[in-house]
Amino acid sequence: MQPTKPLDRRAFLQQSAALTAALSAFEASASRVPAAGPPAADDAPAKKPSANETIRVAVIGVRGRGLEHVGSLLRQKDARITTICDVDRNVIGRAMKQVAGRNGSEPNYVQDLRRVFDDKEIDAVTIATPNHWHALATIWACQAGKDVYVEKPVSHNVTEGRRMVEAARKYGRIVQTGTQCRSHKGIQDAMAFLHSGKLGNVYMAKGLCYKPRGSIGHKADAPVPDGVDYNIWLGAAPVRPFNPNRFHYEWHWNWDYGNGDLGNQGIHQMDLARWGLNKNEFPRSAQASGGRYGYSDDGQTPNTLAVDLEFDDALLQFEVRGLKTNDELGVRVGDIFYGTEGVLAITSYTHWQTFMGSKLEKGPGGDGGGDHFANFLAAVKSRDAKTLHADIEQGHLSSAYCHLGNIAYRLGRKLAINTSAESFLNDAEADRMLTRPYRAPFVVPEKV
Repeated sequence: MQPTKPLDRRAFLQQSAALTAALSAFEASASRVPAAGPPAADDAPAKKPSANETIRVAVIGVRGRGLEHVGSLLRQKDARITTICDVDRNVIGRAMKQVAGRNGSEPNYVQDLRRVFDDKEIDAVTIATPNHWHALATIWACQAGKDVYVEKPVSHNVTEGRRMVEAARKYGRIVQTGTQCRSHKGIQDAMAFLHSGKLGNVYMAKGLCYKPRGSIGHKADAPVPDGVDYNIWLGAAPVRPFNPNRFHYEWHWNWDYGNGDLGNQGIHQMDLARWGLNKNEFPRSAQASGGRYGYSDDGQTPNTLAVDLEFDDALLQFEVRGLKTNDELGVRVGDIFYGTEGVLAITSYTHWQTFMGSKLEKGPGGDGGGDHFANFLAAVKSRDAKTLHADIEQGHLSSAYCHLGNIAYRLGRKLAINTSAESFLNDAEADRMLTRPYRAPFVVPEKV
């Protein structure tokens, strides 16, 4: 596909001037909200909803996964959605209508997520923004005394994830990661089987993300659509002209905002692979190879990727295949665990099956779902983060594994890892990729 004609010089200058004006207007008003650091004590009480209290929730980002947040929360008897927040006014209609149907009136709508953190009436937030906003939104929410359900991957880079854990602990907040498979009975049973030793010594796990991803083509930069606060959408990312191939959903394939399919769909399977291997520390090395094959488009991230994360006693492999391919043991999006006594395959978000002995004959298996939001709300009421099925530290580790794979891919070499420091060994170039430059005032603090 050939690129469409770019903006002419006059149009580009007009758009740049408009964006500059918007940025200046924002900077003039930014002092009304702290950009970083905890709110004053009287501004951010550590709310502790009682067992009988309705939890007041704001949903941040409602175009895609966030609309599913709305539906899930509306099914909870102990939650009430009071606020919808999205930078794009054009996508809020369905969410507003659904909430109005449950509540009897429309919820509040705000475009700037910082207004959510200002609101003392909100107990908890759910975050379904692009990945580059997950960490800062979570940290700001914790500082404002609110509990958080944040989508996966929880972070855009490794360092952000650790800051999120620190913020949750410092401010005593309940922070759930959106890896909902951890609340599914079928997956819990599969993990219990793996950890029981019935599969023998589990020496390798393989995560599979064989999900078709077609070309996004080439699109020219364009004016910011009416109703979109592009400055807030950009957040920490560098200022670039608006482009539809870097906006709704397609941001996943651009390194400024997303983490490719390894950090999109793949984070679910990476989380299960790490859980099944029972690893709660960084691997000792990471290597990866692949590319964006089969077509030419505006995407930057690989559609074909193979990652190896090595531990002293096991190997975690991960594959992304976005083009036509076969399955493995009936798995296209799932996990396969290899033990000395057999193989266990997770074939969906809820189902698992074993193949035992030298002939790999069918053995135990199972299925069953669960309610990840109910688990979150129960922990909010009990104030016990240990009851979360996907506490933020688990989210950080699994997200970091994806980031390590992407760093190894982008640098094109095997990387040795300092597992205790969550950094690389004698590799300044790789260490720089553990974080990113932040555009003020959207700065993830080095110390929360």
